[in-house]
Formats: sequence, C-alpha cells, structure tokens
Amino acid sequence: MIARFVPARMSGFMMGAYFVATGISQYLGSVVANIAHIPEGLTDPEASLRIYSHLFNQLGYAGIFCTLVALAMLPLMRRLEASHGAKAAAAPAVPAAPAAGTS
Repeated sequence: MIARFVPARMSGFMMGAYFVATGISQYLGSVVANIAHIPEGLTDPEASLRIYSHLFNQLGYAGIFCTLVALAMLPLMRRLEASHGAKAAAAPAVPAAPAAGTS
C-alpha cells in the first residue's frame, strides 16, 4: 500500500515510518501484557476477574476509537484510490520482461 499511495520520492521515508509504527505496536503489545499481568501470590479469582475485566473494557474502548478514526479517514482513502487509479489507467503499459533463459 505504501508503494501504491506514496510518490516514489517519499517511499523510503514512508517505509521507515511503517517500521517505526510496527515497533510502536510491539511496544504497546507489551503494555497490554503488563496490564493483564496477575500479581504474584494472588489467588482470589474475583480479583483476577477485575483485572481482566478492566483490560477487556480498555481494549474495547480503544477498538471503538480506532474504528471511528478509520471511518473518518475513509473518504480521504477513497479520494486517494480514485486519483491514483486514474493515473495508473492513463500511464503507458510497461513491456513484459523476456522469459527466463531467453536472451
């Protein structure tokens, strides 16, 4: 998707941004794991239920928020798709590469 929606001069920067976003998501995964961590020696099932219920609620709110952000960005993505699709349709066809083993 980066190669499709980003101009060639910015593709390296955007690939770097993609990898930074991947690293941030992995860090956030460790944060979620720490929230779900049950303290040592906790044997009360109701206390662990409260911990997991809190985590489930927070993840649910985050999911709803991310869904709303994605829905808000949908018109922008449709415009980008339409503009890039029109440019691709107007571009001349690239000749096919010769088959392997032929010169």
